[in-house]
Amino acid sequence: MKSVILFVVVIVASILWSTDSSRANCPEDFDDNGICDTLYVEVFPSDTVFTRPGHLVRVPIFVTHDVPDPSIDSIAGMTIPLCYTHTNVTKFCSASYYWNTLAFTEPELDRSIFRNLNGVQNWMLDFYEQDPSYVWLNTIRNLDGTSHFWLSLFATTQPLLGTSHHKLTATMTFRVEDTMTICLDSCLWPPTQHLVFVTNGAFFNFVPRDNLPYCFTISCPTRGNLNADCIIDLGDVVYLIYFLYRGGPAPHPLSLGDVNCDGVVDLGDVVLLIKYVYKGGPPPCYQEQG
Repeated sequence: MKSVILFVVVIVASILWSTDSSRANCPEDFDDNGICDTLYVEVFPSDTVFTRPGHLVRVPIFVTHDVPDPSIDSIAGMTIPLCYTHTNVTKFCSASYYWNTLAFTEPELDRSIFRNLNGVQNWMLDFYEQDPSYVWLNTIRNLDGTSHFWLSLFATTQPLLGTSHHKLTATMTFRVEDTMTICLDSCLWPPTQHLVFVTNGAFFNFVPRDNLPYCFTISCPTRGNLNADCIIDLGDVVYLIYFLYRGGPAPHPLSLGDVNCDGVVDLGDVVLLIKYVYKGGPPPCYQEQG
């Protein structure tokens, strides 16, 4: 059965900034002030290489809106329902609350949808740090065997949105059991909610531009997966040790054994692989082979 999740972020805010009142042509929003409001869904590139069952895949969600006009333009709220399907139906692909919490402080922050990602600042976290009195609500419910997630934010004392171009809004985290292709698309949140932005001032709803549907593939690893079973585990450690010290067969290609990408296959690669498999150390590098 295909897995489906609805991931909904509702942001309600007052916009207090002013700007030039000139208009640009944005067919989705006739009162738009410049750059079209847009939703982007992407995958963190390094996560597309499968390592072991339970592999984590981060999917950041970005929003662009133009220079706000408090009387007409800018986003006052948004509803973002996302459904996903995956191709490996016999293996799990989940986006549980454990990996998608609302936490802003340690130790849960690294699992929060509002965490920073690889040096990119999450602007919801920025708002919270400015004013911790924001109220966050979250409901997870099950409808006809399908998991549905509802997330909402309500402003209390400060406005939420300023000029915002391609800002990190949230990061979904999937936990996958095997290689697969995952596709995300906008869908209906029962009974009537769908992908929509709410303008400030005029208070009308419009569907923003987006890059949906969006698909990405979690593929077999290269470096470190010496026995070509798509999982980096004890078998690969044994394979590398036998090759280096017992005259075992060479990896094919040889670069699969160069897990630290220093150009040679030696004891350093064994050490890195053991630390990764048993000590939670850094994963093998996944540089493309020339």
